[in-house]
Amino acid sequence: MKVLAIISLLLIAAAPGKNEWVHLGENFTLEEETPIPKFVEHPEKYQNRTVKISGIIASVCNEDGCFIEVIPKDGNSEGIVVNFPGLKHTFPLDCAGQEAVVEGIFFQKIYPSVRVSHWQHHSFRMGRKVPEYALIMRMEAEAVKIGGRSVAIPIPSEIKETSPYRIDLDVMEFEDEGFGIGKKQMEPGAVKQRHGKSKAREMIVCLEGSVTVYKHGAEPITLNSGEMAFIPPAIDHEIRNEGKENAAYVFIYAREIKEKKEHDH
Repeated sequence: MKVLAIISLLLIAAAPGKNEWVHLGENFTLEEETPIPKFVEHPEKYQNRTVKISGIIASVCNEDGCFIEVIPKDGNSEGIVVNFPGLKHTFPLDCAGQEAVVEGIFFQKIYPSVRVSHWQHHSFRMGRKVPEYALIMRMEAEAVKIGGRSVAIPIPSEIKETSPYRIDLDVMEFEDEGFGIGKKQMEPGAVKQRHGKSKAREMIVCLEGSVTVYKHGAEPITLNSGEMAFIPPAIDHEIRNEGKENAAYVFIYAREIKEKKEHDH
């Protein structure tokens, strides 16, 4: 009996548990973490910059794990919605309440109620009022580590209401049903990947420096200030700053036009 008891204890110790950590994406490159409340206080310092955060997972998409929301461990701030570009990786459906360390590009974005309501249907800040337009803190993840023992999730914060009538593209992006706009800053050597699953058409307008646009099946195009490129729907592409100076560009996207039986006059 003693032998069986010892074997049972060894098996339990070897079994995977909730305190094990899962790593998704690339290796971490930053040592210093930025406290999540800092993004609320001074978003202009971090917009379009690579940052590292840690906290508790307040919610996870309960359908396919396409996003998580990470909040401070003390629950004393609104959170940041995190996903991998192009859904390169998804998150465990049962990770709510666990710890997360995330490295990626931070940005703020205005979303219409239809998008936020969709997230809420999949566990995002359930029970909170969804305004007509909401300002949401986001991160496009490059590296994520999830693990630790699950804890009780604090009461979700209110969803921040905002107006779409005057938008500073240096500190936020904008999306409505079917179209959107945003501005990206790029340091020399930076690469911005965009995957071609979307059925949206996209325009890329260079504002400062130069950016090189790589489209699947086409020769690279280098855009200088004032020049633009058009990306048809469902085309894999990426944008690189191959110059020696900082660059900036605006992207504008719109839903693919559906074929109509009658002409508009």
